[in-house]
Amino acid sequence: MQSQDDVRNLPIDITFSRLGEWLVDRKRIPADWRKKVAAIKVKISKEFSSLPKDIDPYLQTLDPEVIGYLEAKKIYEILLKTTPESRNIFGRLSGASGVWEAIVRAFEKDHIFLGEAAQIIIQNVNYEIPYLKKQVQKVQQQMAELDRKEADIKRSVALSATKYEEACRELGLQGNNVRREVLETANSLPITFAKILEVINIDSVSGAMEYYSAYVKDIHTEKDKPPRVVLEYLKDIRENPPSLSVLGAFEALDADNKQSSENTNGTDLAADSIDWDITLDTAEIDWDVSMVDEVDGGNDLGSYEIVNASDIPENSPFKVEEGQGHPEVDVSEISWDVSVETPQVEEIVDSALLESGQDNQIQSTTQVLGSGEERSQLLETEYRNKILDDLYEVKAFLNQRLIELRNEDTLSLQHHVQAVAPLVLQQYSPEIIEPMVVDISMAISLLTNKKTRDLVMILNSKRFLDRLVSELEEKKHREVKLRESLKDVGRRRMELQNSLSSIWPKQEAALVKTRALKDLCETSLSSIFDGRPVNIRGEINTLLNAGVSA
Repeated sequence: MQSQDDVRNLPIDITFSRLGEWLVDRKRIPADWRKKVAAIKVKISKEFSSLPKDIDPYLQTLDPEVIGYLEAKKIYEILLKTTPESRNIFGRLSGASGVWEAIVRAFEKDHIFLGEAAQIIIQNVNYEIPYLKKQVQKVQQQMAELDRKEADIKRSVALSATKYEEACRELGLQGNNVRREVLETANSLPITFAKILEVINIDSVSGAMEYYSAYVKDIHTEKDKPPRVVLEYLKDIRENPPSLSVLGAFEALDADNKQSSENTNGTDLAADSIDWDITLDTAEIDWDVSMVDEVDGGNDLGSYEIVNASDIPENSPFKVEEGQGHPEVDVSEISWDVSVETPQVEEIVDSALLESGQDNQIQSTTQVLGSGEERSQLLETEYRNKILDDLYEVKAFLNQRLIELRNEDTLSLQHHVQAVAPLVLQQYSPEIIEPMVVDISMAISLLTNKKTRDLVMILNSKRFLDRLVSELEEKKHREVKLRESLKDVGRRRMELQNSLSSIWPKQEAALVKTRALKDLCETSLSSIFDGRPVNIRGEINTLLNAGVSA
């Protein structure tokens, strides 16, 4: 049989979720403890407004909605320390200290504070702390996703920058002002054309053309028939090298469109802007009639002047008898050929035409890049394709000859053919043919590489220029846009860090308060049960231990 001491040392284990019911069942707190707690809360809200908060910083951080037994007791202790003289003649506290002493006594009466503590513990363990933990985990997960997103964006920025630099490098651009640099790069096209002509005119290419022409003449020409003409355009470009000047076709098109638009709209504007020097003031109109004698113009009418009828002599042939009426004049004999001469207008028009002609001449001159010659034929796709056809034809012939001359199975036959072939064909060995293939391949490469094709298209098509510039600017804009998104990621990270910094204190405060309430309940219940140890069990311990380790 256990002794009294053994029974006193037996612990009392209480599940935290049933702590309130356990206290009510054992009549340690009244059944209506919630009503009493609500009445105390009303009193706290009423008295909190009159609390002198400047006496301690702790009082300024309190919210009347969350003040419970522990907070009320701490407020009472602060007031007791700061105003120890606030006692009446009976030794009781007065003023704010007395009010908050009464609130603490109300909590301690019938152990009401234990019911409130049990309620707060269940609320924090089941809801408040898990919610805050999930919020922290959510923010941490979002920050991890932001880190991954930032790494992806940085990789994309580096990739976009590399692509933009490669695209600019292919065209020889620096990438500062794309459109201007592309147009300036067109100045290098005459140099490329000159290099193409230089390669086509070297001795090895000449030898290849002679070798191919002689081979065709000897092998593929029938008797008594003229030899077939081969490499016509390749010979022509060697004999009659084209101009190296390049003319921007889209610039000429813009100039023509602009000029036609100005001619269409400028006619009315010019007519409206001419000062005809005509006014409606009749007093200033010169009717070519004077009040003095005029010189005879030779029209058999003699001189004339305006006179009064009464001044005409009686014997004058011009005397008109009264009643005789006006002399009849044949309208058909009147000459209506009246011309209005405007020497100022003619002078303006002549001057405008002269200036327009000068502008067109200057504009045509400035459109030429390179020398002042006509536009190079190498800018024409058809012309370049014909040159390329001849180059590919020669290259295919030379490659085939190399294969035949190096084939050991037909080597003896080739020697026999070489022996009976003309002297001009016997001198070409594989060692001589190989440099020919290299030089012809170089000419083909110069004509077909991407930079040459792009520069030709730039000068031939404004639409291609716009598309090329748009593609380059889009690559650059993508890099800029990605860098802006990096700033957005940084701002979002700052927001999440601020959110996390506001959640952590709430979680820590909930853990601290829950631990304090647990210790309060265990200590208070142990004193109620004559010092027996009381342990509150359940998930609360796991939660508090996890909070400590975190």
